[in-house]
Amino acid sequence: MLITPAAIAALQTSFSTQFRAAYGDAAIWHDQLSTVVPSSTRSNTYGWMQRLPQMRQWLGPRVLQNVSSSVYTLTNEPYELTVAVDRDDFEDSNLGTYAPLMSEMGRQARKWPDGLCRTALQAGATTGIGFDGLSFFNAAHPIDPAGNQSNIFAATPLTPANYGDVREAMMSYTGEDGLPLGVMPDLLIVPPQLERQAREIINSTIIADPGGVNAGVSNVLQGSARILVVPELANEPARWYLADTSKAIKPLVFQLRKSPELVAKTSPTEDNLFFDRQLIWGVDARGSVGYGLWFLMARCN
Repeated sequence: MLITPAAIAALQTSFSTQFRAAYGDAAIWHDQLSTVVPSSTRSNTYGWMQRLPQMRQWLGPRVLQNVSSSVYTLTNEPYELTVAVDRDDFEDSNLGTYAPLMSEMGRQARKWPDGLCRTALQAGATTGIGFDGLSFFNAAHPIDPAGNQSNIFAATPLTPANYGDVREAMMSYTGEDGLPLGVMPDLLIVPPQLERQAREIINSTIIADPGGVNAGVSNVLQGSARILVVPELANEPARWYLADTSKAIKPLVFQLRKSPELVAKTSPTEDNLFFDRQLIWGVDARGSVGYGLWFLMARCN
C-alpha cells in the first residue's frame, strides 16, 4: 500500500473510530468518588468550608454561614499516551495488530481519571495533603470544639463488626459548632480480594454470630451501602474504604482542564516518517485529582 494522503486518511478514520468506540465503552469508577470540576486555567483554588452549611429557623436577622474555610489549590498536569505504526507495516498492509492497540488507547484514555483517583487514594495517608494541611487520611484532623477526629482506622480488617464501627464513627463526626456533620456512608470500596467479604456484609440477610453461640444473627446493616470493587486497588489487598457520596461534594475532586484528544502525525512530509519510518498517533489530556472534605471518607487497614 502506497503512503498517499488518501490511504492515510482512510487509516486515520478507521483508527479514530476504534478509539472512540473503546473510549465510550470503557467502564469507569472515578465518578462515584469524585466531584468533576471543569477548569479553564492552569490551576483552581478552592475554599473548603469546615462543615456543610445547614438550614436554621429564621429568628431575627439572618446569620451569615461564614464558618472557617481553608484554601486549597489544585494545579492541572499534562498526560499523554503515544504509539507508532511502522512504515513497512503500512506499506505491506500488515495493520491487524494495530486495531486492538487503538482500541486500548481509547480505553486507557477514558480510564485516565480512574488512575489518578487510585493514586490519590493510596497516597492519602502520606503525601496526599487535604484542605486542612494534613494528610487526607489522618488520625488528628482538628475541628474545634470536638478536638481531633480520625478518618484512618488501623488494624481494622473488613468484618461486619468493624464495618459497623467505622460507619458509626463517621456518622458521629462533628463540626466546629459541635453539631453532627451529617455524614451518611453509602459506598464501600474494596480491592478484588475483599469482594466476597463486602458482599456478605452488605447483601447477606444472616451473618455469622461473632460470639459463636448461634449459627447466625440478623444482618441489621444489610443494604446500608453500595459496593465498589476496584481492580486497580489489588496491590493493597487488605485495605478498604468507606465513603459518603450523597453530598454535592464528593471525597475526591477530579479537575478537568482538557479531555483526552487523539492527534495524528501521519503526513508524508512529517519528520517522524521521513527519519524514523513511523506514523504516530498520540492522546493528550490535562487535569488533576485532589481531595475534598476528609470527613466524607475513611480508610481502613
